Amino acid sequence: MFKIAISNQKGGCGKTTSSINLAAGLAYAGKKVLLIDLDPQGNSTIGLGIKTENRQTIAELLCQEECEVKDIVQDTYIEGLHILPSDVSLAVADVKLAQIQAKEFALRSKLVDLTYDYIIIDTSPTFGTLLTNAVLAADYIILPVGLDYFNLAGMQNFMDTINRTNKKVGQLVNHRAEILGVLFTFFKMSTNHSKRIYDAINDLFGDKVFNTRIPENVRLKESQEAAKAIFDFDPNCSSAKAYNDFTNELMERLGAYVRN
Repeated sequence: MFKIAISNQKGGCGKTTSSINLAAGLAYAGKKVLLIDLDPQGNSTIGLGIKTENRQTIAELLCQEECEVKDIVQDTYIEGLHILPSDVSLAVADVKLAQIQAKEFALRSKLVDLTYDYIIIDTSPTFGTLLTNAVLAADYIILPVGLDYFNLAGMQNFMDTINRTNKKVGQLVNHRAEILGVLFTFFKMSTNHSKRIYDAINDLFGDKVFNTRIPENVRLKESQEAAKAIFDFDPNCSSAKAYNDFTNELMERLGAYVRN
């Protein structure tokens, strides 16, 4: 079972879009997938048309010892893809977590003995207990990035946070989340500025950068409004092809890790 967090401290870089479409792509490849919405905005939940009214969510899972994954998991319209949904109640849970013993391991402890092929974690863009929980639950981290300066400026701080979490907390349970790769999203190399950012990120991460780039495409936003993965909303658009390529590239990269 591969546990992958999609994370970056900057909002609007394609975390949720990539989480939904990677999870869907893996499910359509015949894998059993769990998508965890660990963002109080609940956009992955909304983006797949999942309702949380009068239902337990990830907030209860993290804060209530007796709550288990089976109590909150929901089916999606895609066969093989399940979700642990979120809504604004997670913001309150984030505060409550600060008072819980071993709060950093709340999510990790609930994922033991699950039988999924892949767990994809959509994270909040803010530093804090929720992001720490994601890092300590995940084997790998994917960083989605756009071609703007603020993405580049925040990446070193984000990497420092990941390294600090691995060193200070992860070592308590012999855990280290590894950067699996960097994914360019909303990709459009139209200016000298975007080319400089592109070159700088490639210089910083080298072969960690995925070959696939997700092009800027209004169909992605429209698919979210329709509560569909891009493969179902517009399977012939450039973004659907790109996310299909990315899904395959990710599986190949993880296969290489297993062989090594």
